[in-house]
Amino acid sequence: MSLDIAILFALGAAVSYACADMFARVGVERCDEFVGSMIALTGQMAMFIILVVAADVRFPPFGAHYFWVALGGAFNPGLFFIFFVIGIAKIGVARAAPIKGSSPILGALLAIIFLAERPAWYHLAGVILVVAGVALISSGKTEGRWRRSDAIWPLLAALVSGFAANFWRTGLQSFPDSMAANIVGVAAALALMAAYTLAFRRGQMAENIRRGWKPFLLFGLAAGAGVFFYAKALQIGEVYRMLPLIQTAPLFTVALALIFFRRKEHITWRVPAGALFTVGGALLVTLRLGLM
Repeated sequence: MSLDIAILFALGAAVSYACADMFARVGVERCDEFVGSMIALTGQMAMFIILVVAADVRFPPFGAHYFWVALGGAFNPGLFFIFFVIGIAKIGVARAAPIKGSSPILGALLAIIFLAERPAWYHLAGVILVVAGVALISSGKTEGRWRRSDAIWPLLAALVSGFAANFWRTGLQSFPDSMAANIVGVAAALALMAAYTLAFRRGQMAENIRRGWKPFLLFGLAAGAGVFFYAKALQIGEVYRMLPLIQTAPLFTVALALIFFRRKEHITWRVPAGALFTVGGALLVTLRLGLM
């Protein structure tokens, strides 16, 4: 029974992330990316505070682990939200989500460099698949709807996510409960976003908040739900079974985009095909055959 519940949590995480992508897609039509990301982080912070208080979560003594979690939060969800939302605005959610999903490659590369891990042949095959998938997604005629160079934004989101994973991994070891770490990480991301927005977007805040608070608040809450389901899935289920299910999120995003935004984003066969390549490659990169 516990395995079945774990699978539900993993699929809940994937669907939550896909719904968050859809809400962000609606939000970018109404609101500045920085203001919208601040709204999303505010909603996520409120959600985690409620969960921490309800569960009576305890925080560990202060130490270097707080710095690593705060740094991880500044990178993801902080910078990650910004780069991904800009990517959605530039090339559409159907293209941005699978490209953003290539982050396991970067995380694995950083683990090889800093943690002395050694890749197997299937990890390298995964890298090739992801590269092929990204190339396929960004190929074909753009017809002036978007520029291929704008694919750099979801790639930057993947990059900061890869760095963040290693920062979170370092800090989380000293947190008995991941919810306490989530509060610290999101607080750091929100502080970074609020400081920038107040300094450079102050004159635009009122109008942007009025127009975009609903979709971006839902974006933050859906992403927060994804984090909650993600942690629960890994807590009660085997990692090697849960991660493949969670990492199918871009496929759900592309499916929803085909339903709601196919004409707006000029989605051709290359996008779902590239998404399959990218997700499949990401799964191979995170595969651990020794666990199976």
